[in-house]
Amino acid sequence: MRWQLLNAVAATVLTSTATASYVHDQGLPVEKTVTLPDGQIIDWVKKDIQGEVAQPPAALSHAKTFKKLNLSPFNETTQGPPGTVPIPRSNGGLPITKVAPPHGSSRVKARQYANQHWYSSSSQSANSHGSSAALSMFKAYVANNNDFSLLQTAVVHLDVPNVGIQTVEAGWINYPAQTGNPHLFSFYTTNAYQGYGDNVCGWNTEYRGWVQYDNQYYPGMELSPLSVVGGDQHNLQIQYKLDGGNWWLAVNGKWVGYYPASMFVTRGNSAGVTLADHANAVDWYGEIYQSENSMTTTDMGSGHFAAEGYGKAAYIRNILITGTDDRDSDYDGSAGVVVSDTNRYTIDTHFRSGTSWGSYFFLGGPGAGGVIGG
Repeated sequence: MRWQLLNAVAATVLTSTATASYVHDQGLPVEKTVTLPDGQIIDWVKKDIQGEVAQPPAALSHAKTFKKLNLSPFNETTQGPPGTVPIPRSNGGLPITKVAPPHGSSRVKARQYANQHWYSSSSQSANSHGSSAALSMFKAYVANNNDFSLLQTAVVHLDVPNVGIQTVEAGWINYPAQTGNPHLFSFYTTNAYQGYGDNVCGWNTEYRGWVQYDNQYYPGMELSPLSVVGGDQHNLQIQYKLDGGNWWLAVNGKWVGYYPASMFVTRGNSAGVTLADHANAVDWYGEIYQSENSMTTTDMGSGHFAAEGYGKAAYIRNILITGTDDRDSDYDGSAGVVVSDTNRYTIDTHFRSGTSWGSYFFLGGPGAGGVIGG
């Protein structure tokens, strides 16, 4: 297991070299190992090998709002024994960079495209215990295997003394260097993205930090079925909630697992000024990362522009923010809208719409050249 942090290559950029889950790295007892149709290797381990596992919150936001779509990749052959949970092994092909949400700045440098991040983004600044929404799932075209396209949330504490930003994040990502199809991801940073390490920062289960609770859904799983332009639209329902001293992640009606909030108490700070106690901003957004020098043709969402609306453009809908009193209210990200390049990617916002979709927005675009899928 890698106990040392990697050196940061930029103020908010990480480089990944992880090659397996901590279970596999440390030789911990495995009850069953299976290979899924997509080639992913899953180690089934006893839940309590992770230590004392907490109980999830009593209720979900949107408990009756969404149609429950079964995303489980397991069948009778690949399901683990009773009392076990799935931990995926990694092929080492994690996204090269992870950066903070834009928060009012697109961070795009003129005449420089390699290693840029492009956004259609929203943000609400407010103290909270989390947020929830439904994201439409597409297999976004990606121009280069080392590029990615994603839709996600970041639940954030900004301006932590001696640290900067702390986050818990989740969504779907299409990153060909890791897997052939979009998959669920989770991510956390206690240290402003300044290096990976156990209980410090990392993707999915690459390093210790994430505690797996559910025996069906897990960070890193391939997502199916996906939405079809002009056809069926399928949602990935995401919720983060601070409950019982843990940041719990729910996916499509299941509490999947959590990040212990105590990890965020670092560098001499009290819990009250960190993400251990509350978030002070929530972001929902689409993001493109490009590694090549020329302007990217990678699609965001479906590749259709936001104005094309339902059935064509990707969306994030029924967005709620959970106050520190644990009551939900409609999200309003209007003060934090960022679009890096409106010629290639757009956003169409409808916060507190008064409709059955509540707060929502469409987003997306085809990248340079205006051709969807390349």
